[in-house]
Order: sequence, then structure tokens, then C-alpha cells
Amino acid sequence: MTETLRMLRADPTPHAPASKVRRDDPRLSHRIVTLDADPQPDRVQLIVLGVADGRGVQLAGGRAGANDGPSKFRDHFFRLPAPPEFGPGSVLNAGDLEPAGHTPETHARLAEVVAVLRERFGGARLVVIGGGGDHAYGDILGLARSVGQRFASGTIAAVHVDAHADVAMHDPTRDEPHAGTAFRRLLTEPAARLAGPACVHWGLQRSAVGHAHLQWLAEKGAQTVFLEDIDGDARKAGSELCGLLRTLADDHPGLALSVDLQAFCQADAPGVASPQAIGVPAGAVVRAAALLGRLGVASQLGIYELNPRFDQDGATARLAARIAWSYGTGLV
Repeated sequence: MTETLRMLRADPTPHAPASKVRRDDPRLSHRIVTLDADPQPDRVQLIVLGVADGRGVQLAGGRAGANDGPSKFRDHFFRLPAPPEFGPGSVLNAGDLEPAGHTPETHARLAEVVAVLRERFGGARLVVIGGGGDHAYGDILGLARSVGQRFASGTIAAVHVDAHADVAMHDPTRDEPHAGTAFRRLLTEPAARLAGPACVHWGLQRSAVGHAHLQWLAEKGAQTVFLEDIDGDARKAGSELCGLLRTLADDHPGLALSVDLQAFCQADAPGVASPQAIGVPAGAVVRAAALLGRLGVASQLGIYELNPRFDQDGATARLAARIAWSYGTGLV
């Protein structure tokens, strides 16, 4: 194991599959391998990396509890069915990133770990599960580094599914970045290799985004799709979102889908920092996630703001797991 991957702490949960699962009905838990078991790069098809850190949420004034998100996500995710092509050792449970004392250092660690995992396990699909939405910065920066190692001038694209724009300002000389700052940093720092036109903010709610933030996105040339302009039919909305992903994949060697669970309505996702009365169709995002891994570019899925403390019946964790399952398997 490299020194970089030593920044990960192993997931201690055994993740037994759901009860009464027969031998002819394997689950993802039957396919797990961990880093200390010397996983074979040619066998690993899916990687799950947790960021059990909700400090950025609290810095933004949100409800505490997102640090427990990765654990609850895994409880539901690893009980889902394993497709036939997933053999033993095909699902790498990489554990959780060890947070640093300061948020920027945690983000730097995440970027480094993501880049190393991508280098070591080649074309495996990678799911990053948080944790606060600020970790989308480290998640996508890691993808940019990986792409940069193969394409000197290669840029990446990103689709940010969220009610909020996450382009708030912060003064790095005075305070730490919070959960609402990730995409301002990504769109201003050259190392992120992300230009405004290659960044789509999908599902924005005018009641959740300040006018100054919308102006800033317009100045950067970023694409914005408001909830009011998204078809309420999940199939139609999913078709439109998939069309955006295809267009971006045609022009960029790397594509990230960042899903902030606050994009969904409270009935679908009660366990978040700031619940929304209305939200994007969950089925549309599931369809987009299924397509993402089949596009032939370096892809990555980030899911953020899962807060189990407020998650009635595990509804939000189940939704997060369902989105990740569709990405990992390519199935709707």
C-alpha cells in the first residue's frame, strides 16, 4: 500500500447482506475486497471511497451529522444485487479518508487519494460518498489530476446536481472553505482543469441561490438548469440530463457527476443538512448515473450531504445507494 493510501482508515463494518439471500442471488457484499487484502487491479470494477467529515456543513450553518453518511450509505449499498460480471474482489471498499485538522488539508488529501486510486485501478468506476458538499472540490480535483497525467492539456467536465450553486466566497487567509464553496474554487483554480462552459449546474432553485451567485456563474459561462425548467416526468428529465452528459463526454476525457442530496425534495431525502420542499425527480438522476459509467471517458460519481441523524427510515441513504448502484452497474 502506498503512503497516500495510508491516509485511509479501513471500514470496520462486516456488511452482511440482507437476510434470506440465497447463494444464487449474490449481493455486492459478497464481492468486497479491501486495500489490506491486496486487491487485483484487473479484477476491481468499482471503488467506494468515504469521506466521513461533516465539518464543512457546520461551517456553512447546516445540521451536524454528515460525518456518519458513508457508514449508513454502505449499510444499504452493499446489500444490493451484484450483476453477473462482478466476480470475487470486484468491489473495492477503500474505507474512509482520515480527516486532517483543517478542512483545506482534508480536501488536498482527498484529491491525492482519488488520483492514486485512479492510477492504480485503471478504468474502475469510483464512487465518493460524503460527508459535506465541500468535498466535491477534492473529489473533482483528484479526477483532474488523473486526467492530467494522461493528457497534458486535457480538461474535464462536471455536472453538479443541487438546489444550491455552491459558489460562495471565502477568504482563505481568514476562514476555512465550507460546504457552499466547492464549485467557486473548482471554476477559479487552474489545477481543477474545469472551465465554466464545461460545468453544468442542474436542478438549481431560485429560492436557494443568491442573485450574485447566479451572476458570477453567468460571467464564468457556466450552464445553469433551474428546477422550474426540468420536466416533472422522471423519464423525460432523465433523457435531458443524459443528453447533457453525452455532449460533455464527447469533448472531454474526464467527466464528474456530483450529486448533492439536497437537490431532492424532503419526502425523498429528509436526511440532509438543509431539506428542500420540492426537488428534482430522483429517477432522472438514477438514469444519468447509469449512463455515466458507459460513456467511455474517465468518470466519477460524488454523493454528498447524507445526514443519517435526520434520515427517516433510511430514505436518503437508500436513494444514495440506488444512484451509486446504477452508476456502478450501468443499470437503471
